Amino acid sequence: MRDPYLLLGVDDQADDATIAAAYRQALRRFPPERDANMFQAIQTAYGRIATRRQRLAHELFDTDPPALDDILERAAPRERPGRPSLRQWHDLLNGEP
Repeated sequence: MRDPYLLLGVDDQADDATIAAAYRQALRRFPPERDANMFQAIQTAYGRIATRRQRLAHELFDTDPPALDDILERAAPRERPGRPSLRQWHDLLNGEP
């Protein structure tokens, strides 16, 4: 499962209002008729961290391993120029030139 904070583009210290605003903005960028999978992922992410209580439960009890996309995003954010592609990271992690 993708990291809900990265998926919504918010910091893990964000408050309820900031997360709700990021959720609405993400829904405008990815409506269900354009990208149904991303729309569903955004809804799931918001459902996991919408309130302070849900964020605490997510931090304490989430045992899902990080997705490869999340690791890549944390290592080299999309805004950073010269970011390697997912395939290049995969090759680096597997020891391929």
